[in-house]
Amino acid sequence: MHIDVSGANNRGYLVLEDGTVFVGRLIGAEKTAIGEVVFTTAVVGYPQILTDPSYKGQIIVFTKPLVGNYGVSEDQMESDGVKAEGVVLFEATKPSHYKSVMTLEEWLAASGIPGVARVDTRALVLKLREHGVMMGAVGPEEPGTLLEALRKSPRYEELSYVDLVSVQEPVELGEGRLCVGIVDCGVKKSIVKEFLKRGVRVRLVPCRRPEAAFDCDGLFLSNGPGNPQLLDSLASKVAQYAEYKKPLMGICLGHQVIAMAFGARIYKLKFGHRASNKPVRDLRFTGKTYITTHNHGYAVDPEGTELKVWAVQPDDGTVEGLYHERQPVFTTQFHPEASPGPRDTLWIFDKFLGLIERHA
Repeated sequence: MHIDVSGANNRGYLVLEDGTVFVGRLIGAEKTAIGEVVFTTAVVGYPQILTDPSYKGQIIVFTKPLVGNYGVSEDQMESDGVKAEGVVLFEATKPSHYKSVMTLEEWLAASGIPGVARVDTRALVLKLREHGVMMGAVGPEEPGTLLEALRKSPRYEELSYVDLVSVQEPVELGEGRLCVGIVDCGVKKSIVKEFLKRGVRVRLVPCRRPEAAFDCDGLFLSNGPGNPQLLDSLASKVAQYAEYKKPLMGICLGHQVIAMAFGARIYKLKFGHRASNKPVRDLRFTGKTYITTHNHGYAVDPEGTELKVWAVQPDDGTVEGLYHERQPVFTTQFHPEASPGPRDTLWIFDKFLGLIERHA
């Protein structure tokens, strides 16, 4: 099946693993990218989304029809560059903002990232919601060539991406009496900033070497890309750390790895949660319902573990937060640092530092 709303000569294609072809206008780099095709319903924040290391290995579909209208600037980056493999959108607009240094199309081209514009993103998202996320290929080649390359490529869940986005050696940041060790599986800059502005010392350590931060006052596991079930060795090391009864926190992928360390089951969602307006209901600490930012394709089933649920997503019941009744362990599946999104749950960082203070 071909869907063509491009109306342009510079053709680009998105080919899905089931053979569906979406035709549009090629933007960004003139190359082919292969990845898991996912969609976000965020209205703003495309620079933060594209530079979020959690999107490594994925092709992002923006449901908002106009993307790029405030351009690109350095203070919008969540890492050192674009981490998504490719981009699909309806219209790439020209920017009008005093901070903008380049257009979205220029940025993608400079970053070596291909994209396709003028795609019927409504039809595409409906397909992904019905079928679930699929592997796809974006590029200028003919659909048959893209499909052949796609079928020869490994699937998203088979590859471990954390090594591509993690620091290679420990890095010390900030000053302070207390030390928070961040296991960098693809940490966002905004998370690091939240710790630093609270006056603590941060030690970033490679995802495969969490023990390099075991002597810190607390251990934090970051967000990151890929299948958490490929990180069983990391989960085993986290389980060893948990025996020390020292403060332990995780966000997103970190939440999933901590859950694995306590014996929880991880499963894949049909099309995931990727948005900046998802409700989360607090069942334990405040009783409130917060609007939060999400970016996850996997979820946790804590049945049979010592971990208890403190937060859920009311639309589908997905577990959004876990805690331990007798140990200083606390996790969130959502992103309290937002970026983009609401900042209603920044108190979570204060809660974790409160645990560290009490156990230091």
